[in-house]
This record gives sequence, C-alpha cells and structure tokens, in this order.
Amino acid sequence: MKRRIIDEKGKFFGVISAIDILVVLVLLVLGAAVYVRFFSGGTAATAAAKNDAFTYQINIQEVRYTTFESLKIGDDVYDSENGTWIGKISDISCQPAMGESPLADGTFVYSPVEDRYDVFLTLSSEGMISNGRYYASRIYEVTTNSKVEFFTKYCTTSGYVWTID
Repeated sequence: MKRRIIDEKGKFFGVISAIDILVVLVLLVLGAAVYVRFFSGGTAATAAAKNDAFTYQINIQEVRYTTFESLKIGDDVYDSENGTWIGKISDISCQPAMGESPLADGTFVYSPVEDRYDVFLTLSSEGMISNGRYYASRIYEVTTNSKVEFFTKYCTTSGYVWTID
C-alpha cells in the first residue's frame, strides 16, 4: 500500500494536521518578534539613545518690531501644529524689511518697507541626522526653504528655514 503525504483527514503522513503546523509556525514567528523587540540590546537601543546636535536659521519676513522684541535668546521654540519642541533660540538678528515699490513711471525700486523688519533666528536643536536629513526631537523634519509655523512663550509667527549647519 502506497502512503500519501496528506491523507483524507488532512494530516501529514497520518500523524499531524496542517492546521497544527500553521499554529506552531505562527507561535514561532511571534516568539521571535517578541525576543527581537524586548530582549535584543543591540544597535536599535544604542541608536535610540544617541541624539545629534545641529543648528539652523529661520528667516521671518516683514514682521512688526514688537514681534522681534518678543523673541528672546534662550527661549524654547515649538511647532504650532503639534507642539513638538524644535529648538532653542541661540541668536537673533534684525534688519529693515526690503520690498519692491512702484514708481510713477511704471518701474519698481527696491526700498525699505515701512515699520516692518526681517528677523533671522538661529536655533540650536537636538534630534537625529540620518541620510542627510535633519530631525528636531527625532520626529520633526527640518529642510531648507520649508515653512515653519512656530511659537515661543511670548510669540506665535512663521518663517522659512534659511540654512542648516
């Protein structure tokens, strides 16, 4: 008599069922996942503990002088959308805002905008630098020319990332 691999009851060689084998495989995979997640102390735990420091500059255009005065060195800066800490103000500079003004002959001249200022904030941040990308607090991506809406304890405004060091 010839033995079949799977008999009419669905058992391999008449001993163990396919469902039993499937359950054992699922339990082995789950056990391996739990071990890797909680008991392997290798590179994942080391990478999570390391924070990279970097600085970047935000350009805030055409704001009132009171906004400039409300920004202080040492203040923490947070993203307006989700409240994530994105840095600490390490330097502030201000200059009169410049814009195009029309002349009577239809041409334009580049001149100061009345009662408006351009502010440059330098932020020191900690987070992660990975594959040339910068992440403040390890989750907030900082890229040049991106718009940043943020707040401090005295001010809420927005600007554009100018440079990243």
